[in-house]
Amino acid sequence: MAKFTILVFIVISTAFFVSCSKGDLPAYSRQAPGTTQSKNENSKTDSVKGFNLTENQKKILEGAKKCLEAKFSYDMEMAYHVLKYRDGEFTGTKVFPNGDLDPTLGVCTDVTIRALRWGGVCDLQEEIYNDVKSNWSDYPMKRWGAKKPDQNIDHRRVPNQMVWFSKHWEEITSSKYEPGDVVAWDMNSDGWGDHIGIVSDKSRGDTPYLIHNFPDPGYVAEEDILNRWEIVGHYRVH
Repeated sequence: MAKFTILVFIVISTAFFVSCSKGDLPAYSRQAPGTTQSKNENSKTDSVKGFNLTENQKKILEGAKKCLEAKFSYDMEMAYHVLKYRDGEFTGTKVFPNGDLDPTLGVCTDVTIRALRWGGVCDLQEEIYNDVKSNWSDYPMKRWGAKKPDQNIDHRRVPNQMVWFSKHWEEITSSKYEPGDVVAWDMNSDGWGDHIGIVSDKSRGDTPYLIHNFPDPGYVAEEDILNRWEIVGHYRVH
């Protein structure tokens, strides 16, 4: 328990550096880089049934499952990265759009970024950068002292993702969760989202599991963490 408390404190204290009309999203096609299939630790969970998912929901779930298979590690330094990778390959220069950091690393926001990209839904790097550039005042850029849009980091901040999802997806106010939904939490009750994940198609009873990346266990995992922290955002693609 002490270890978990320390890890939560580390995440919260550094989250401001990298946190971890509503029309249909544009079609997008990207493949996940080659990964090794990992065993699902939650073998005792039950499949969630009875959902009539849209194609975009299915694509997001598929992309999230690819993140789970990739099992990329949590970037404990939560560093600022110049995004020089494309489709898992190092290019040697900044990449935009479709830019990524080392595919073996990531924080919580990289799950949503890669899930949407690998699922073929959209590229959050391009979407959020362009929206920040056009609608600067919609985003809490003063929180981290930003003076201008940044293609490397803007889409990797939880508050920015929450703004974008609230503008382009449906905000869900009920406690009904569907696979592919995005959930954001406020871990220290300061009014700011600082963790984010994607609802899985697995559950324990009526509680869905979330696919997320967190310092404990230190890699992308599928866990029963929906009610671990205060939920401050719940979004559903069309």
